[in-house]
Amino acid sequence: MEDFFLDIVYKNKKVKFKVVNPKVPLSQLMTNLRHAIGSDGRLIFDFPSIDDTGAPMDYFFGVEDPAVHEVRVLRPRIGREDQTLDDYNVQNGDTLFLVPDPFPG
Repeated sequence: MEDFFLDIVYKNKKVKFKVVNPKVPLSQLMTNLRHAIGSDGRLIFDFPSIDDTGAPMDYFFGVEDPAVHEVRVLRPRIGREDQTLDDYNVQNGDTLFLVPDPFPG
């Protein structure tokens, strides 16, 4: 199987991230990314668990819509179905953005 890499962008930081299994649900990929360690031994990204107002934070992957140049959120679950990169036609080498989403506590 060919290596599968994504460019992940969050807070003006871009990281090439190796995806071991691109067929796993997006929620699992997010968990893997949240715990990913860089070569310096530190977490790749800092994911605050609360926003400035104290609301809990969740994070989603997003992809830029080239027609309107806006980031569209890739929902990890639609109905009862877990979504994968394939469901959103994300390919090896694509750029994904991390989208913070505060939710009422």
